[in-house]
Amino acid sequence: MAARAEEIDTGAVLIERAQTLVPTLAARAEETARLRRMPDETFRDLRDLDLLKAARAERFGGYALGLDEVLEIVVRLGRGCGSSAWVYGIYCDHAITVGMFEPEAQDEVWGANPEAVISSGLAPSGKVERLSDGFRLSGRWQFSSGCDHADWVFVQSMIPPAGDGEGPTPAYFLLPRSDWEIDDTWFVTGLAGTGSKDVVIGDAFVPRHRMQPIAPLNTGEAPGGRANPAPIFRLPRISTVPFSLVAPALGVLDAMIDAFVERTGARATRGVRHAELTTVQLRLAEAAAERDCARLLLSRATQETMAAMRSVGKLSLEQRARNRRDMAYIAVLLTRAADRIYTVTGASGLFDGNAMKRMFHDIRAVGAHHITAWDIAGPTFGQVALGVEPTNPLV
Repeated sequence: MAARAEEIDTGAVLIERAQTLVPTLAARAEETARLRRMPDETFRDLRDLDLLKAARAERFGGYALGLDEVLEIVVRLGRGCGSSAWVYGIYCDHAITVGMFEPEAQDEVWGANPEAVISSGLAPSGKVERLSDGFRLSGRWQFSSGCDHADWVFVQSMIPPAGDGEGPTPAYFLLPRSDWEIDDTWFVTGLAGTGSKDVVIGDAFVPRHRMQPIAPLNTGEAPGGRANPAPIFRLPRISTVPFSLVAPALGVLDAMIDAFVERTGARATRGVRHAELTTVQLRLAEAAAERDCARLLLSRATQETMAAMRSVGKLSLEQRARNRRDMAYIAVLLTRAADRIYTVTGASGLFDGNAMKRMFHDIRAVGAHHITAWDIAGPTFGQVALGVEPTNPLV
């Protein structure tokens, strides 16, 4: 007898679909890097397999899965292509974030097009002018991953003070594709296929409901929770959702270790099998252990976060600080592991088109992101643990 619809484990189904897509993504990985963006075929695969619905609100036909399930999809996709997994993780991150905006803004994004995806420009930039019914916005924002396929973008800028004695307010501004242009600036070594180009806004009007102050997003008190009851839309954003940035690198390292094992087993120099060298064996053991530690940290953080959201509906400052620490330390572990095995790959790993080279640089690029910077996240955890007021607002 077929299972009733409500008995189907949607998360498990989507994770399995992502796994079946891995060989296809791996076959396209070099093309993706050459294009410097996600291929149209890959975007269609993600859409046709319903993977783009994973983090979308249920009232727009999405599944609103838990963060742990969403990131497991990202990890699986990373085994095929780091750039494609990165962009997918960004789309999920942004579906969650826009699901926290005012319901009217969400209706504009997904009401007419339930399949819409969203890019971003998160480094504060641009110029904002206050108007009686909204804002006037202009400027340039870098690193807008996945912008080529995006229907909307939200960018961060500073709203000027309304009166004396007030400071500027950091906020996100949400704009449709007709309000911005893409400047192709993405010529890089790592995550080359993410299409993380510049978004340029000339002079756009943004109505008030499409402006969202960042502070309520980071405390889990954003207005979208009124319309979207799933716990994922009450997450404190900065200390939870950016786990989507390290999840692709975990999948890439899985693939890199597999490729290293396959290649090393058949490799010999002057009659000496590399697989018999103790130093090679130790490097593989350490890299695999670091990978496993990273996976356990990611699993613990996301599962405990979702459990807290379902039970008490919020995270403590200590939990948020630990999450920020773990985001960065996962990147540290994955980067160390990639370094260990890439340095004994040999001269063949230097050539363009070598999969090990691409994967090494993809992992390195993840570790270069400011959210994964250990020198920022580590002290923040230490300050909170020691009862010192954190100096970093990103917690």
